[in-house]
Amino acid sequence: MFRAWEIKTSRVEEPLPSKKVFPKIYFRHVEKIMLYLAKHIVQWIILMVVKYYYIFTTKTKKWVKTNSPKIHKFFNKKPKGEYQQKNGFVRRAVLESKVKIKHIREKVKKEHA
Repeated sequence: MFRAWEIKTSRVEEPLPSKKVFPKIYFRHVEKIMLYLAKHIVQWIILMVVKYYYIFTTKTKKWVKTNSPKIHKFFNKKPKGEYQQKNGFVRRAVLESKVKIKHIREKVKKEHA
């Protein structure tokens, strides 16, 4: 009855517009997010591989040094001369990676030495 009275007297209230649950997602945003995630995943994989490589080599060197000193002397490295190159974008990226890898190597040596 109440509904019929509302319709007769034109007192019908229109419902409020519903809010959109999901905002519009543009391809560019998805692309940026995926590139960001891919970069971090690849860096994480590389750093984990490098970390465990250095753990393995450090433990192996330690074992060889204690168990067979003759082999250790044979593989002992001599310092090499340094050379100069132009610092391009890729060269700088490689140098930054080398610094990070060197940091990981030192950290592993401290933990496992």
